[in-house]
Order: sequence, then C-alpha cells, then structure tokens
Amino acid sequence: MSKKALSFILTLLLTTSIFFCAIPIVFAEDGTQPPSGLLSALSETTVDPSAAASAAPEPTVSKARYPVLTVNAISNYFGKAYAEYNEFTREVTVIYHLKASKRLVTAGWKLTYDSAILSVDPEKNTKEKICPIMKDDCAVRFEDGLITYAATDLKMFDFTAKESPFVQITFDVAPLTELDSEITKVDLTVDDLWVSEPNPVTGESVSEKEIVLVANSKVIESKSTDAVLVSKITTLTPSTFVEPSPDATPDEIPTTVPATLTTEPVTIAPTVPATASPRNPGQTEDTDASLLWTGEWYVALLILGVLLVCSTILFIMRKRDIYNNS
Repeated sequence: MSKKALSFILTLLLTTSIFFCAIPIVFAEDGTQPPSGLLSALSETTVDPSAAASAAPEPTVSKARYPVLTVNAISNYFGKAYAEYNEFTREVTVIYHLKASKRLVTAGWKLTYDSAILSVDPEKNTKEKICPIMKDDCAVRFEDGLITYAATDLKMFDFTAKESPFVQITFDVAPLTELDSEITKVDLTVDDLWVSEPNPVTGESVSEKEIVLVANSKVIESKSTDAVLVSKITTLTPSTFVEPSPDATPDEIPTTVPATLTTEPVTIAPTVPATASPRNPGQTEDTDASLLWTGEWYVALLILGVLLVCSTILFIMRKRDIYNNS
C-alpha cells in the first residue's frame, strides 16, 4: 500500500473519530428525551388559578359562629354525652355501650327524640344495627319521635366480653342554615333489664340467680345489684363545629372544609413522552441526570485509542518524510 493511500485511510479514521467526539449521542437507553425547549416550556407551564377553581367542587365551608345543632344524649341508666355540629351535618349516630359481668335475660327500652329536627329511617336502623347481640330475639317499633324495643331469651345475651352497642340509632338531620342554633335531646329510658347466670347443662338462665337491675324504668339499688359489675358508655358522632376566635372577622372564622383542588398555580413536572420504552424492572430514576447522554466510558476510551494510534502513525510517517528529504 502506498504512503498516500495509508495516509488517506488514517486521516479518514482520525476525522471520523473527531466527528463522533464532537457530536454527543442524544439517545438515552430507554428512548429519546424531549428537546430542551420542550422541557423548558413544560417546566414553566402553570395551571390558570381561575381554571383550577372552576374545575374544583364548591367547598363546603361553615360560616356559623355558634353550633348549628347541639345533640344531648341522656338516659335514666346510661351516662350523658353531647356533640356540636355545623349546618352540613346530615347524620348523627348515638350509641349506648354496655358491658356486664352477668348475661342479660330481658331488656326493654324506649327512646324519644324531636322529630322536627331528627328523623329515623328504618332501613338504616335494622335490628342487627340497633343491637348486633340481640338482633334475632327482639321486637322494635318505630313511631314519630319514639322507638320502643324489647328482647328476651332464656339462652341470654352475652355482653361480658367488652363494651358493645346496647342501643345504636342513626338519625337523619333536618336541613339547617348557619343562622340556626338548635339544641335537641335523645332520651333513652331503660324500662327493664334483667341479668342471670347460665345452667351448666342447658345453658339457659337459672331463675334463682336472676337479678333485676331496672324495673318499670326505675334503677334498682341493692346488695344483689351491687354484685353485678356494669360498664356504661354513651357516644355520639364526633362534633363537626369549629369554634371561631372571639375577635375573628366573618372571613377569618375557622371552618371545616373537605379536601378540594387548590386554586394556587400548579407547576407541571416534565414527563417522558408516551412513546418512550419503559424502564427496566428495578431501575430508579435519577433526578440529577443531564438531558444529553454522552455514552458509556468504554466508547470514549475506544475513540481515544483510535485517535492516539492514528496520530502516532501519521507523526512517524511525517518525520520519515522530513528525514528523507533532508
């Protein structure tokens, strides 16, 4: 091969190597990245606050300075409890929990409420929901402002394990405004409550060991009733009313607001086009990675080696020409 041809080939290799070094590879391993101009535009794009507000549902903000509804749960046998609600409260559940050291044989009660403010839907208050333990052996009757209940079983009802719902009623609340200030009560009167111990053979109540805790709406106090350990807890749906500070203006009143779409500008994060191939399983995203991928290290080393070999050969050939011509 002549010196000119060899010089031409080496020059071509040298030029090609320089060309590939000068132009970065812009194809990532998982697909082509968007142009820098597009990424800049995406990163600076914001959502119009008015558009975000129109897309969000109207927030349910209470402007009431006083509780719109206060429900007091009272009883002749259970403790008292109360809760305060705003105008957006649509349901209130009252629960009288009971735990006793002996099993229940008979239970009877009546519950009164103001039907102008609260109402009872029988479909929401089935026997199983009113008292899960006595659901199969009870009779319940719904009237306007009154619920009556009775249950008896010689096999008895077991409230010994933990506090369980003895009476649980879910009320629907009449429509109210922030200007209303209603105070109402739910009154449970326990008419009859008997406890006993089971027969070891039949499992039924032993009549000689029956103890009357309540009879004809009167709580019995005696040595026998003192021997029965009873735990009674009254609870309501948690309050939804938030009391404002005394010096708050109408626009500064603390409110109860459900999570809604924010009206502040929202920055859209840059995303990879849908055409890009998915990442390999287990691959994590590098948030500091540059836009242009310059290849693997061994590619650069190979190009550097080609440059070094070509330049060395050309340098030796040039020196020989200079030496021969001298």
